[in-house]
Amino acid sequence: MARAKKHDEENFKKENELNDEKEKTEAQNEANESASESNNNEQTNEAEVTNDAQEDDAANAEIKNLNDRLLRLQADFLNYKARTEKEKASTYGSAVSDLILDLLPVVDNLERALAADNSADSSFKEGVQMVYTQMMGILEKKGLKEVESLHKPFDHNVHYGVAFESNDEHEDGIIIDVLQKGYTVNDKCIRPAMVRICRK
Repeated sequence: MARAKKHDEENFKKENELNDEKEKTEAQNEANESASESNNNEQTNEAEVTNDAQEDDAANAEIKNLNDRLLRLQADFLNYKARTEKEKASTYGSAVSDLILDLLPVVDNLERALAADNSADSSFKEGVQMVYTQMMGILEKKGLKEVESLHKPFDHNVHYGVAFESNDEHEDGIIIDVLQKGYTVNDKCIRPAMVRICRK
């Protein structure tokens, strides 16, 4: 009986030792799992931080790219707008100049009609004068100006010399006679004045 009791005690001890070892092993495994989990969490956090940083860099690069594209588009639009406005003004100016140039022979004929009629009380001359004044008023509003020529120095930009004449009253190169008036539209010469020039 004492032997059986001793045997039971030994078995009990062994069981306790086994349980202790088992608990130690489990505790060790839990500690290892906890450490491994902690390492995994740290690695996951680092990976997430790295991913976040990469995503931020990609987003910043995309924002910069979009801003650059926007600035280029704005610059292109401003250039296009300026170019079209310039072309529009140029086209309008050319159209006005061409129309006025076509009307200048009519102006010349009205001036000849006024110069030909010498009667003081002619209603015909008065009517022609009114038409001439009205037409010149309209053309001047559109930018028409007569080139000043008589007794001015010859300027090849706005004058067309057709003859030279000796004259003691004027200096060399001075215009002494205007055969046909010249005109500018908005400072652009559309018809040079035909003139005679003094030559000594």
